[in-house]
Amino acid sequence: MPTVRYAEAAEQRWRNGGGVTRELFRDERWRLSVATIATPGPFSVFPGLDRVFVVGRGVVELTVDGQRHRLTAGEMLGFTGEAAVSAVPQGAVTAVNVMTHRPGRARVRFGTWPESRAVAVVDPATGDAWLDVPGPDGPDGPDVPVIGPVVVVEEIS
Repeated sequence: MPTVRYAEAAEQRWRNGGGVTRELFRDERWRLSVATIATPGPFSVFPGLDRVFVVGRGVVELTVDGQRHRLTAGEMLGFTGEAAVSAVPQGAVTAVNVMTHRPGRARVRFGTWPESRAVAVVDPATGDAWLDVPGPDGPDGPDVPVIGPVVVVEEIS
């Protein structure tokens, strides 16, 4: 069960200067990152991708194609990479982003450590991630490195 430490991932400043992203994983099908949103501004456009945005800490208002959504820790929103998205954070916000290349899809949830195999698990408190998480009968588990709520990428199809 490989571990990706948030603190060791390279920080990438957003084009609009309103936040930073640390990419934890990327391959030809999907991408996993943790973003810190510090100031209001637009999101970048990612044609051909679908996105799942999960608030790890803080409160943010996202406007997606003109529709407003107020999200707090643990809440998530899915939208296309082509959507016009802007964010207004209330203080510093940390969010987990899962992006999949179409026609792929991600199944994501916020809650407890998974009881069965998962593609990835992210601790929103630290930004650390675990990849290829085995089920309870796997070679590494049932060790649970996080007690609190986590973002679970259950499947990439």
